[in-house]
Amino acid sequence: MKKKLGLTLFNNFLIPPGFKDEVTFNAYVEHEYKNKIIEYFKVHGFDLVKTPLIEFKNKQNDNNFLIESKKRQDQLKIRNDITPQIIRIASSRLIKRKRPLKLCYYGEVIRKYGSMLRPERQFLQVGAETIGENNIQADLEIISIAYKALSLVGIKNITIELSSKIFLDKLFSKISNKSKLKKLEKLIKKKDLDSSLEIVNDSSKAYLKNIFKCTGSFEKITSNLDLLCIDSKTSKEIQNIKKIIKSISLKKTDNFFIDFCEIDEKKYHNGIRFTFFAKDVRGEIASGGRYFIKNNKISETATGFTCFMDTVIRASSFENVSKKILIPFNVNKTVKNKLLNKGFTVFTFFNETKNIKKEAKNYGCNFYLEDMKVKSI
Repeated sequence: MKKKLGLTLFNNFLIPPGFKDEVTFNAYVEHEYKNKIIEYFKVHGFDLVKTPLIEFKNKQNDNNFLIESKKRQDQLKIRNDITPQIIRIASSRLIKRKRPLKLCYYGEVIRKYGSMLRPERQFLQVGAETIGENNIQADLEIISIAYKALSLVGIKNITIELSSKIFLDKLFSKISNKSKLKKLEKLIKKKDLDSSLEIVNDSSKAYLKNIFKCTGSFEKITSNLDLLCIDSKTSKEIQNIKKIIKSISLKKTDNFFIDFCEIDEKKYHNGIRFTFFAKDVRGEIASGGRYFIKNNKISETATGFTCFMDTVIRASSFENVSKKILIPFNVNKTVKNKLLNKGFTVFTFFNETKNIKKEAKNYGCNFYLEDMKVKSI
């Protein structure tokens, strides 16, 4: 009987794969970084909005947790991304607000499945969107704000990967066979040029080769980009990409990477996309791009990005050390305020002790106050 009870209690403490209790100092760090980024958005004119965790189910529910409901009730889902919620708000409650509409947000998202790069199924998103502006300057502002916001929280050795679907779309439009098209998408995603060339027509082979030639560090492939300028649409896109790279000043340790072979999993981006990576850090730090919003008779373009805070913390170069200090209850307010002003987190204990250093260790403090002097563990 005792064994069964013990097993039951143990099972009650288990958490599904991809979820975790954050009981370390990282919880404080994430909170601090989130506030820094949101504050940066705010001073650049982005209004903060807060969206609900639960929405009505729609057609696109590939990676959503659905909530059980009665047959006659509308089915609900837990959000797996906040950008679609921003689109909903912009297309409804804020439809009459003057454009461009600049919004920022933060919140937890939950996904039904993890991935190889991101096995986590719950994490905090922090992002910004500019809605109702087609000018390339909106993309420039978003990418620049994303880059500077990440630098604010100590991200170094950044690679900004730029992509756009219009080049592959040009290629895919010539393939009417759906099964052949799906096979080609998978091969391009694997960067398998030889096998991809076997599928496309002879008239498209040179163009496909040129798309692959434009994959790599911008400095190395810049001379190849004009090979993709085969009409006004592709020429304008190449022009825009060059303008972005020219306009955003990166640190010497950071760089731009071009990849037009990237397949957009979300499928709602229709223009320039970008993803931020950091050296030797698993998963993307942030991602975004331009997309199209259609609501009944009204349609508009938007561009935005999202930071993934779990990866941001892993990538930060800051030495995030807790300044938690143990102090006796009877310490006067003046001393306490001085500690607070120096950035300490004050933890008060209520009993007398002969070994305050030992007590500080037991409470997880890195410092303690003894004889009115701050001492480290």
